[in-house]
Amino acid sequence: MRNKKKMFRSCLCLFVMLLLCGCSLAVPDAGGDRGGDQMIGVFITTEFLDLFTMEDAAAFGNEGRLYAEIDKSRGADPIDWEISFGNLDGFQLLTPLWTMENGENCWGNVCSEEVSDTDIRLNVADDSRERSLSGTVYVLQKRNGNRAYYANPVYQTADGRIYAVQGHGVSTSGESAEGMRFSSELSAETTITENGKTKAEKSSVSIEYAVMSEPVQIRVYQMDPEHRVIRQDDLKPEEVPEELAVEKDAEYILTEVEKEGLTGEKIVDREVYGYRADEETYLTTFCARADGILVKQETRLLWNR
Repeated sequence: MRNKKKMFRSCLCLFVMLLLCGCSLAVPDAGGDRGGDQMIGVFITTEFLDLFTMEDAAAFGNEGRLYAEIDKSRGADPIDWEISFGNLDGFQLLTPLWTMENGENCWGNVCSEEVSDTDIRLNVADDSRERSLSGTVYVLQKRNGNRAYYANPVYQTADGRIYAVQGHGVSTSGESAEGMRFSSELSAETTITENGKTKAEKSSVSIEYAVMSEPVQIRVYQMDPEHRVIRQDDLKPEEVPEELAVEKDAEYILTEVEKEGLTGEKIVDREVYGYRADEETYLTTFCARADGILVKQETRLLWNR
């Protein structure tokens, strides 16, 4: 299994598109006098976030807000932060504002491992700033029992506090077909004032939930130019390594992922991975957890070229 939080770094300005979690997006003059709290992402729970009747009222602020606890003991960068909402279980896709050592303000990215295929875009113009976030949560196809997921908007105040408010939920039946997808959409708009100029601050979040049958066996074939097998690795999903050495004579990699359907039927997905000199190659697999979430795993292929 991979680490709980996926972490990468980057600082970019103006038009930005990122496909990985844990990056920092530089925002010119982002620390100005903001006119309102900004939506910075989503906190996804499997239970309704009832801020008005929960017993632990001391954990909540006013106006139906659940303020986060932010542990920065491991570093000032959001990559190193631990953000929690009391004792509630859930997963996050957040872009909190923070200040680097050189005084530059950036949007960080905090992403739980449960959220895959993340896409974060930042569009900065003279009179507006738009931030959009999206990701996919892969859920296990199971017989019987409905499941619900609640997308709770998360905001950040001008003084850096982070809080969640009640969101809306989507549900799937126990016999949803593999490949079925359903989604939650959030949006918010406020105004900010920077250097005496008022700007529109827009945020949107899209979370897609994708149903998948359970992977039970992963076979990795290393193939030569004549399509003959040089090496075969049979792995359980939890045994897939973070790196895999490729044989010298291997031309490409073929994977067969065997999955088990609702009635015990076998489903096989195949994927081909070839060498590319201009970028690294990653083999993609999934591992099912006991809570019904499938975690996306990436294995770096070490080509012998």
